[in-house]
Amino acid sequence: MRPRAIAVVLVSFVAAGAAVQDSLRDALNLGHTRDEALYGAFNRGYQLAASGSVDSAEVITEFRQAVMLVRQRETLGDYIQDPRALSAALAPYAGRVTFVAQARLNPLNTYVKPPAYDLYVSTGPSTKPLAGNPSRRDPVYPPGTGPGLAGPLTGVRVTSTFVRADVEAAAQPSIVLTDDRAEIIWQARIDLSRYREP
Repeated sequence: MRPRAIAVVLVSFVAAGAAVQDSLRDALNLGHTRDEALYGAFNRGYQLAASGSVDSAEVITEFRQAVMLVRQRETLGDYIQDPRALSAALAPYAGRVTFVAQARLNPLNTYVKPPAYDLYVSTGPSTKPLAGNPSRRDPVYPPGTGPGLAGPLTGVRVTSTFVRADVEAAAQPSIVLTDDRAEIIWQARIDLSRYREP
């Protein structure tokens, strides 16, 4: 490789590293902010349009995960103060994107555990869908109740994580929620380019 080409590569590498450091500093500032309106507006930007029996849906990118991680750790008294520590804490989430959807259940349901709802990424009409890994289902109870207390399940919260590059490579990516009969109850187009990267 010629010296000039090496210099260009080194400058690009340094610039990319500086951009990541700036992004991590921004995540630290947002996570530590006392301005609840600012923090709320930031999170609303990651909400997806819900409809039907789906009460809420959201995307958690790596940058949003960084902000949330700072806020969660601060609540526990474990302050992340510098980009290096935040980068290390973010390692399990590198290159990943998570989708969360919460659906209401029929008030007359008799479920004792969350039903087998599934959240996956449809990649297009003639390509295989992407399965979340990991994926989990959490029960939603009425306020003031919970496991072992009076009250039936009122909903199910499904969380699925994907490799961001796989979602971005899809021709027509959509996030899809199916119920326990494998019927589609909600879907939304995905455009990850509108969200800030780390």
